[in-house]
Amino acid sequence: MDKSEYQKTIDYIFALIESGMIKNGDQLPTERSFSERLGISRNSIREALRTLENLGLVECRQGSGTYLTDHVSETFTKTINIMLMLKHTTKAEICTFRRHMEKAICSYIISSGCSKEHQDTISSSLAKLLDADDIHSLVQADTEFHYTLINATENSFMTTIMESVSDVYRKWIDEMQTLCPEELRPELIDCHKKIAEGILSGDYNACVKAIDRHYDIVDSISPL
Repeated sequence: MDKSEYQKTIDYIFALIESGMIKNGDQLPTERSFSERLGISRNSIREALRTLENLGLVECRQGSGTYLTDHVSETFTKTINIMLMLKHTTKAEICTFRRHMEKAICSYIISSGCSKEHQDTISSSLAKLLDADDIHSLVQADTEFHYTLINATENSFMTTIMESVSDVYRKWIDEMQTLCPEELRPELIDCHKKIAEGILSGDYNACVKAIDRHYDIVDSISPL
């Protein structure tokens, strides 16, 4: 395959995105249309589209066509998992990153101002966590709580990065919840309560204290 043709296809698609001619959810031109417009082989176009699909930028639907998507966070998740397998990063580094990013998220929400809608969503997700009466519902409520905080930033870049990291981190938290001694569960839940209260009251220091306590407990249960 001619690499210059392959790159020409990708550059052309990026130009369409940059110009606003195609937006998220829009169908891309057909392979035939690309071939006629760019004067390159359909095989090169097909390979370029396959690469973009692996990156989470497009979705090829059988019998329908190729569409622009926003599955970039899934690509980041795959990249992080590959980095773990190749030992380019460690569980400890990822957990440390997430601890500090949760503090950044709280700071961002407080400094930007938490809307009434997000305040209600945070309170609702906390209520589910407080009401959870078994491991399955506790894990679900814990997941919802942290994603609620991420979404409350209304920062698409931060959301994409943190959703990717959280998807990787999630399996470790689920494992920790299973291993967590019963006597520590109330304290873990209380940490979430204090994080929410800190955000809603604008008390960043209270958030930091609760986040550090939360991750200290997590690390004690499931050593890095």
